[in-house]
Amino acid sequence: MGIWISVPLVVILGWVYVSMELVGDYSENPFEGSYNDVPMLSICRTIEIDLLQMLGETDVPEPILPVGDILM
Repeated sequence: MGIWISVPLVVILGWVYVSMELVGDYSENPFEGSYNDVPMLSICRTIEIDLLQMLGETDVPEPILPVGDILM
């Protein structure tokens, strides 16, 4: 009886480890430019706009808008 329980248990355990490895690979480099990454361009542009507004500048660039629901 133990062999019939161990086979599905090992398959599930192996799937968990493979899934954890894939999640680790995707989150390993957050500045690569894929859809799950940190939107550095948008963050930098927001900081630039805020600083220019604090200095009283009138020629302020437009914020970065999402393209296809992905903010770069």
